[in-house]
Amino acid sequence: MSALTVGILEDEIPQAKLVAGWLENAGYEVFHCSTGERFLSHLEESPADMLILDWQLPDCEGIDILSNLREKKKYTGPILFATAKNSELDIVQGLDSGADDYLIKPLRRAELLARLSALWRRSGGETQETLELGPVSLDAVNRRAFVNGEEVKLTPTEFKLATCVFANAGRLLSREFLLKEVWGVDAELDTRTVDMHMSRIRKLLKIGPNVGYCIKTIYRHGYRLEAL
Repeated sequence: MSALTVGILEDEIPQAKLVAGWLENAGYEVFHCSTGERFLSHLEESPADMLILDWQLPDCEGIDILSNLREKKKYTGPILFATAKNSELDIVQGLDSGADDYLIKPLRRAELLARLSALWRRSGGETQETLELGPVSLDAVNRRAFVNGEEVKLTPTEFKLATCVFANAGRLLSREFLLKEVWGVDAELDTRTVDMHMSRIRKLLKIGPNVGYCIKTIYRHGYRLEAL
């Protein structure tokens, strides 16, 4: 099997060289760009399996590059934010915009490698191409959701949450588990973030008596997708 390629968008050259060295020593192939424009251009010519993005760049913001990759370029590989921006609002914005994980600088070698490995396992696992539940259908390849054949617009995080719930039908999912699986973090975010997104999933996908299923809230524990 050929080595996985990781693209790094980082304007601080010493930081980029440090991370690239860690990755190359771990067996990855690496390319690095210091501006968003150059990074997108490079990806057009040489696709990467995974990406690491900084937020604050000389020509743009990493959050804009992330949106471009997910919405315009339809990039489906794992994307990890590595940035000094550390507020809960920043983390939520990054993950809601399509990042699969979020690390706050200064980076630590072992943690970065573990996060990348976990992201690749989750993205390349034995995921069904389509998950169906009554009139609801989730196209995991193209990240599109449908209800009664009509497309429903979900954010990347909403889609990941719906996929996680559908794939674990009948299983009790704790808020901490969902934070880790969907947002890529341990219980560092307020669990109300999960509740808010779950409420939107119920509403947008019209999950309830009309489809024969419900997402039941288990007091003090989490959620479970159940047949009615």
